[in-house]
Amino acid sequence: MATPTSLRRQIADLAQLAGGDLDELFRRVSDARSPRLREALLDVLPSLVESYGSAAAALAADWYDELRAEAAATGRFSAIPTELGDTKVDSLVGWATRTARSDDAFRMMIEGGMQKRIANASRVTVMQSSTADPRSAGWKRIGVGACAFCNMLIDRDQLYSEATADFASHDHCNCQAYPLIKGAEPIDVKKWTGPRPNITDADRARVREYLATH
Repeated sequence: MATPTSLRRQIADLAQLAGGDLDELFRRVSDARSPRLREALLDVLPSLVESYGSAAAALAADWYDELRAEAAATGRFSAIPTELGDTKVDSLVGWATRTARSDDAFRMMIEGGMQKRIANASRVTVMQSSTADPRSAGWKRIGVGACAFCNMLIDRDQLYSEATADFASHDHCNCQAYPLIKGAEPIDVKKWTGPRPNITDADRARVREYLATH
């Protein structure tokens, strides 16, 4: 059955596999300040993101088609796996190099950036498919309540039907784009599986800034 949980687990498994491949590189070159490591990341990371991101897009497309079939949606339509294009890995490596204050922080930034790019391939696939599918009213953001910023966006319960709509995400974000296919069982986007974090004025400001530009 095509549930949000089933897709989330598949994407998490992909990110974990990609993380294992990245671990091997870090084992070979442990010093984050080594030019050799940065060169290796610029060489290897794009292919990791491309391979696992493409797999995430394919899984999301299959999941979308399964969800559509379960809803008995009429008309012929197949989900559209997104093309990754420029994943801006060089910007990720440069940012981590400039910002990290320790080897552990550097590694965490690289791993988080890779996970975000892989997960985004899944999200964009669902978003693009839902706006192109005549039997879909659009998509909504759903999640499990682990981040105040994401909680506030989810709480808006907004339906996005324009192809230009964006998806704000961060490293290790587990939020998803969920299509509203006509005939499918409705989902309660405000049903949480964990505690709600405190929402600060800074969190509210970030959400207002995001909403003003998207």
